[in-house]
Amino acid sequence: MTMDRKSELLVRVYIVFFVFVLFAAVILSKVITISLFEGEKWRERGGRNVKWIEVEGERGNIYDEKGNLLATSLPHFDIYVDVMTISESLYKSELIALCHKLSNFLGYTPEYWHSKFNKARANKSRYTPVVKHITKEQLRKLQSFPIFKEGRFKGGLMYEVLSSREKPYKQLASRTIGLDRENATQVGLEMSYNKLLQGETQKKLMQRYPGDQWLPIYNPAESDQERGADIVTTLNMTHQDIVHHELLHVMDKYKANAGTAILMEVETGAIKAISNLGRTPEGSYIEDYNYAVGRLSEPGSTFKLISALAMLSSGKIDLDTKIALDGGKKKFYDRTMYDSDRHGLSVASFKEVFELSSNVGMANAAYSIYGKSRDGWIEFYEALKSLSVMQESGIEIPGEPLPFFKNPSLESIPANKRWSGTTVPWMAHGYEMQMTPLQILSIYNAVANDGMLMKPYIVKEIIEPGEKPKKINPKILNAQIAKKEVIEKAQELLVGVSERGTAKKFEITNTTFAGKTGTTRINYWKSTSTKEYNASFVGYFPAENPKYSLMVVIYNPKGAYYGSQVAGPVFSEIVQRISGMEERKVPEYVKGREVVKAHSGYKTDYTKLLEFIGLDYNNQSKSNWVDMNGEHSDLAIKAKKISTKKVPNLIGMGLRDAVYVLESLGLKVEQQGMGRVYMQSIKPGTTIRNQTVKLFLK
Repeated sequence: MTMDRKSELLVRVYIVFFVFVLFAAVILSKVITISLFEGEKWRERGGRNVKWIEVEGERGNIYDEKGNLLATSLPHFDIYVDVMTISESLYKSELIALCHKLSNFLGYTPEYWHSKFNKARANKSRYTPVVKHITKEQLRKLQSFPIFKEGRFKGGLMYEVLSSREKPYKQLASRTIGLDRENATQVGLEMSYNKLLQGETQKKLMQRYPGDQWLPIYNPAESDQERGADIVTTLNMTHQDIVHHELLHVMDKYKANAGTAILMEVETGAIKAISNLGRTPEGSYIEDYNYAVGRLSEPGSTFKLISALAMLSSGKIDLDTKIALDGGKKKFYDRTMYDSDRHGLSVASFKEVFELSSNVGMANAAYSIYGKSRDGWIEFYEALKSLSVMQESGIEIPGEPLPFFKNPSLESIPANKRWSGTTVPWMAHGYEMQMTPLQILSIYNAVANDGMLMKPYIVKEIIEPGEKPKKINPKILNAQIAKKEVIEKAQELLVGVSERGTAKKFEITNTTFAGKTGTTRINYWKSTSTKEYNASFVGYFPAENPKYSLMVVIYNPKGAYYGSQVAGPVFSEIVQRISGMEERKVPEYVKGREVVKAHSGYKTDYTKLLEFIGLDYNNQSKSNWVDMNGEHSDLAIKAKKISTKKVPNLIGMGLRDAVYVLESLGLKVEQQGMGRVYMQSIKPGTTIRNQTVKLFLK
């Protein structure tokens, strides 16, 4: 009996053990099946309601040299409500008050909001869209409303933080500042400095709601997330405004396809302003491409300075060397070259050839030195290369191509890239090679800088959170592109253009300048009746002590095409206005006058003041605006003429009157100092064209 009992117990133990083993085997089998064969399916199902996504932190700002904001990230918020988290008592007691608040704040009637929330609650909706793209201030106001003020878990208020990149100056230098766009290619500084500008990347846990709507369970904005670095550029937005609008005015006048203008500081290579405008199908102009940095083209006559540097460096030619002009027409092999001005001269000095911008003269000079053998071709190529014209400028804006120059040492290349007998004479006046506007400007800037070639740059400082600001210093690319005596001769050539040559009619009265006109036939290889041209001018100012260099290129203008006609006025106006703003230089129309003793302004103010203090005066005006002249024994009030088409003379006016007059004429105003106007940035009598006038007061 005892043995039977013992055997029965053992059987039961074995059965239980077997059941446990079997159960463990089933579990193990299921684990293996899920892990190896069904894992992806279950992970997908589990991830349908919750997922992690990576989000970038707050992007750093971009500033001009004076701290003006050029690009910044502005947060905006999309608002939702989870009505199911709101308690029944709170919902019933506060809903009507909330609906009235929303009606006043966002529009629609209180009944609309009441119906919206009741429907969502009836459908047990976990999210109800309320409003999109509101500001932080608007969000804070919503958070103070009934129900919403209870927070997310009691009041149901949910929001998603988004951001957009904004440029306060809109189109000014827009392409250079760049674009930071979702699912699109970055450009400009936004691309070059993206790794520094972008903030610390963090993960955000998102939850799925009905309607395939994903909302954050928490926001990185609510945690300590490091923002990106700030970038301080060399741009000066006062100068940028001048460059942009002067370029725009001429481009619109001549209906050009595109245009660019670049202002550079001679000593450092810092870019102070850069404007790039392209024509839209509708006929307006926008910053659509960085032509200054990225567009290669044959420069035409602006290249004559570079070929002159090569020829002068050879020692085989000098400024007074006589050059054949052949009446402005010359055949080289099977191609005939013409001067734009049919001057009829047979011979002239090299200096006169340059001032006249004679294509034939420059071609004859170069051909006599380099054109008669392959050895001469190679010598010309190497002479140009020694000037650093065959390298990139190195600016930090992406997209700069390498200049294109044919290499006479290479023969196994396509015919259009092969050196020929016509290459030397045509290259001498800017054809059969290509450079960008910035690359051309860099060489002129080096001549202005006594031969020192600076790297053009546009970022001067990087400010990382918690770090000491990192200064970016100017960089020398070539300490001396040519001998000092050659550079001095080149400077003399450029001054000659402004005094006696193709730029002698430029209307620049408050400073000196030096430079070169350029007119390029861009489809000269085509046998077509429709000719197309690029007009350009490049130079520097003041001529005797250069501070800025400037290049203007207008692509395919209509109605006129010479560099002096089309690009010259842009150069002239920019130089005139910027020079007028420099405190170190007083315009000619101010010199010799005791301007601070002059009085000018609103007549009624003066008559009331004079009558109050009991001074006699001679009223010679019926005009509202007057000049008060007290140089002689009697005090005279004379009429002051204010034209609606010309910039007025504001010397002697108080700030209030001056600002009123300028703004009534549609002009923008900047000021420096207090008191009365003693100098203005734009010369009186200049045609009004949406300019900004800077007033200097003391």
